Amino acid sequence: MKEKVYVDRLFADYEDSNEIVDFKEEITANLTAHVRNLTAKGLNEEEAFEKATAELGDITAIADEIGKKKRNEAIGQMYMNARVPVTKRTAAGMTAASALVLIAAGITLITFLSSVSPASAVVLYVISAVLLPLAGGLYTYFGLTQETTAHYAVKHKRALAYGIVSFAVLLGAALAAVAFFPGKQSLIVAGCIIAAFFIPSICVLIFLLITEPKRQKPWLKAMVEREVGNSMMFANNMVDPAKAARFGVLSGGVCLLSVAVFLTLHFALSIPHAWLVFLFMLAIQSFMTSMIFGKKKDK
Repeated sequence: MKEKVYVDRLFADYEDSNEIVDFKEEITANLTAHVRNLTAKGLNEEEAFEKATAELGDITAIADEIGKKKRNEAIGQMYMNARVPVTKRTAAGMTAASALVLIAAGITLITFLSSVSPASAVVLYVISAVLLPLAGGLYTYFGLTQETTAHYAVKHKRALAYGIVSFAVLLGAALAAVAFFPGKQSLIVAGCIIAAFFIPSICVLIFLLITEPKRQKPWLKAMVEREVGNSMMFANNMVDPAKAARFGVLSGGVCLLSVAVFLTLHFALSIPHAWLVFLFMLAIQSFMTSMIFGKKKDK
């Protein structure tokens, strides 16, 4: 068949994926039908073929998109299956932060269990209250500067700003807890400490989040866009009158059936856990929601 040979030559440089094969078959069928229509109008076979191919347009552009999509999906799958190694710098920082956590926990536990003077206890608790936020800041900094499978690493200066904000927030909370230690200071003092640390930190955090550049890797961005598209499709299905009516009828029938079964089991048969029927009803409702509104199109 001349049309098939023509299309095969157009796609000679493309890998025969399932998408490309289906696309080639569709183009061949359309081209053949167009040639038949032109010959029926009086053109000879050669003229009809030339006219049909000329009107076909640049179908390789669509093929390029199909191939690009396939490559992106393959690359995304490769990234999902691959692990980005943790750098020695990040490992050392996380280890140091973990050591600070253990030291702070040890100081707090020893202070709580030992009979030290109240003044010494406050000093030791303050030391723990500083060490724990410092560990939190280190976790934040080294966690953000480590590249992951899904995200690129944050620049060091910005990651340091995030770490300082984390340190300040945790320090304010820890010092407020120490200030509110029974028999020491009042709730007002603890509240003032929290406000002094939290308000500036939150302002800086808002600025950092607003100015945060996109760090998603291409494969993750494509996946997110695909999921958003699916969510939009689900939302459109939710407002489809026909599907909403179908769901309403089925939902009402399930509710009435559940009530009838419950009344029968509870009053007629005296089964104590008859209310479990309503849990099954909720499960059926969820299944119906997925089946009715989750369909891309009605057949």
